[in-house]
Amino acid sequence: MSVTLVEKVKRAGVVGAGGAGFPTWKKIAARVDYVVANGAECEPLLHNDQYIMSRESERVVKGVELVMQATGAKKGIIALKEKYPDAVAAFRHTLKKKEHLTLSFLPNSYPAGDEFVLVYETTGRVIPESGLPLDVGVVNSNVETFKNVADADEGVPVTERYVTVTGAVRHPVVLQAPIGTSFADLVSAAGGAAVEEYALMMGGIMMGKLSYDLSQPVTKTTGAIILLPTDHLLVRRRTVPFMSSLHVTREFCCQCTLCTLICPRYLLGHELYPHLIMRSVLFGLPFPERGGVTSAHLCCECELCGLYICPMNLPIARINGNIKRNLEALGWEAQKKCESPKPRLLREQSRILADRLVYRLGLSAYKGKVPFQEKQLQPRRVKIPLKQNAGAPATPCVKVGQRVKRGQVIGEIPEGKLGARHHASISGVVKEVKDFILIEAA
Repeated sequence: MSVTLVEKVKRAGVVGAGGAGFPTWKKIAARVDYVVANGAECEPLLHNDQYIMSRESERVVKGVELVMQATGAKKGIIALKEKYPDAVAAFRHTLKKKEHLTLSFLPNSYPAGDEFVLVYETTGRVIPESGLPLDVGVVNSNVETFKNVADADEGVPVTERYVTVTGAVRHPVVLQAPIGTSFADLVSAAGGAAVEEYALMMGGIMMGKLSYDLSQPVTKTTGAIILLPTDHLLVRRRTVPFMSSLHVTREFCCQCTLCTLICPRYLLGHELYPHLIMRSVLFGLPFPERGGVTSAHLCCECELCGLYICPMNLPIARINGNIKRNLEALGWEAQKKCESPKPRLLREQSRILADRLVYRLGLSAYKGKVPFQEKQLQPRRVKIPLKQNAGAPATPCVKVGQRVKRGQVIGEIPEGKLGARHHASISGVVKEVKDFILIEAA
């Protein structure tokens, strides 16, 4: 009996490489009309997806075709920006005589890679509030995910990923790093820090998380680390205590509505009004019609409202995110709406160019071409977390002192749970087994 693609992807430990880490085996076990490969590289300053597309376009295309076969999709779409000439050229060559696959060029705006925005831009379909791309007949994933699907079909598990290391480093670089490589090793590969005191933005400058811990490891969802001086605007904004942010909002929100008028989800027709959420936070006043504070669950936390448009520099997305997590903790569940929202007319005039965003956030010094490092990193030790994905953490299936080979299963999906397998990214000896597995090269 032949092994299905779903099972191969499950065995290989493939998860969404774009950031969410949703187990791909679950996503492709569906019937859809479209399969969309996301090559938008949404966050400014990132370059890894560009190199994946230019270097491995055939692998990405194979992955898309395999998922199309598995899901019954008749159309495959590879979405990227025309400003990536090497990637565009590579795909045009690879897609010759493949009429079932097309390129879709996205505007150089933020957040072009948000899945709600991407699905609308490529298919014209609007995902309903609280919905998923599957609700409108679409499976979408990052281009690296599709490359990993192609590898999984050939029995190759996920043991490494492309990572951008940029910002205040001496030699910005894109490289392939084994899963579990420390951030310290990444910074060293980029020539070290160019400033004495710095913080790390993990994943991106807009939606990434702030950290000072160089011992943290690369996971299957680590697309980038960006070093910024500790006195940089973005670092200072993210280190303000939440209660201080709340007090500032209560004092200075002027109800100008700009946060709503720029919101990507509002512009797609969702009933999300950030300024009204702030009004409720300010005064406890109810919404005029439907919605309420609970509509904060619709926020994608792209940070355009607070970091770009708010004249008072208020942390609007941070407050929305806090409301979302409180609702989740209380067990509140959103009711999915069946009707398809209609994009608002203002949408086409409200695009925020990525270059303008970089300038506005004081990041122009870090803009520019980042080279790819052909020589793969070979860390002496890797620390592989057992949870790198949405769902349950993996269960360890190795012991301290055990010798493992690169590609060997070290973490298994718990029975009956949504999760992902994890594999050794280097050959060596298991030194620790906790909520991570530490392997030292032999």
